[in-house]
Amino acid sequence: MPRYILFFTKEEPVRWLGHLDILRTFERAIRRSGLPIAFSGGFNPRERLSFASALGVGITGAEERVALELTEPIPPQEVQKQLNAVLPPGIRIVQCFPVSEEQQERNLFSELDRADYEVLCSASEPVSAEAIEQAIAHLLSQPQVTIAREREGKTRLVDIKPQLYSLQLKPGSLQNGRFLLIMRLGIGETGNVRPNEVIEALGQQVPGIKVHRIHRLRLLGPDS
Repeated sequence: MPRYILFFTKEEPVRWLGHLDILRTFERAIRRSGLPIAFSGGFNPRERLSFASALGVGITGAEERVALELTEPIPPQEVQKQLNAVLPPGIRIVQCFPVSEEQQERNLFSELDRADYEVLCSASEPVSAEAIEQAIAHLLSQPQVTIAREREGKTRLVDIKPQLYSLQLKPGSLQNGRFLLIMRLGIGETGNVRPNEVIEALGQQVPGIKVHRIHRLRLLGPDS
């Protein structure tokens, strides 16, 4: 059956939707669009679509990815047009590609193991660009960056340094006490680092640092 990869945006109007909400939104949109979607087997058949990486509540995205399977071939531009006609404001398909025959049996998103984020921050006290850059350099120079994670009432310490691929202050972004940090972090099975965890670690050098917005720019593989 023909498969397609769709790139879509998650914008401010739907910022507070979680991953399951986005999944249900796509399921409803596909039904309303009339596209001949394929279904899984079993007692509870579901529409055959899968997302590359879940995007958390409160986080927007510029190039999110979802794959869907149809029962008959439809021109990619028509798939994009029909879905955009029924998706809510804040979610838009920006590109649609058919999956080639040699890719049909592959996990289309298995090689995506990192993501770029743009994080809008502020500090409780006036801070210079030089001070922020020094704090970033200090953090990246550490052999380990250990944070605490809680799950089911238990706390464990995790070293996020192996999945903290890059971190920098966006040039010229420091204005009125706010600034943008650009970071590349691990996602998926090999290790998942949240932008808030990086900011927490950076808080040891930048007292009172606070996150205002998180925007995921793109998903990447190791060769990107």
